[in-house]
Amino acid sequence: MIYLLLVLLLFIFYQDFKERQVYLIILLITLLISAYIYYTTTYLDTFLLNIGFNIATVTFICFVLFMYIKYKMKLHFTEAIGFGDILFFLIFAVSFPTLTFLILFSLSLIFSGLLFFILKNSLKQKTVPLAGFQSIFLFIVFFINLMCNFVNLYAI
Repeated sequence: MIYLLLVLLLFIFYQDFKERQVYLIILLITLLISAYIYYTTTYLDTFLLNIGFNIATVTFICFVLFMYIKYKMKLHFTEAIGFGDILFFLIFAVSFPTLTFLILFSLSLIFSGLLFFILKNSLKQKTVPLAGFQSIFLFIVFFINLMCNFVNLYAI
């Protein structure tokens, strides 16, 4: 399963980077596989509690983003952030225990910002392919962990 997840993460990166959109079915399959991988590493009640908290955190972040975009930037929400980006936030939320989620989600946003800053002059479109950058970050984390097994991403 992990190998399929790695391929899907690469595909999401490629699609979002090249086309600035990702097929919904690819995102949903990625969501289901990543949730399944996490589910198989823990107890059901722990899994549900963690993803519940993680989804609440993503919901709060999206609410703050919505308010900022609407009142500060004076844009429609969909002009500033894509549906695929929000769905990728949910992929993170169902993929890890809360502490791991908070760390990896934060680091993925920092990674995405730095990568965009480095690549912005060479990009044709001046928007951030956030889901793509986050997917390549997650790919790197899973790949390194698969090769070296230096940390248990699902430990509580």
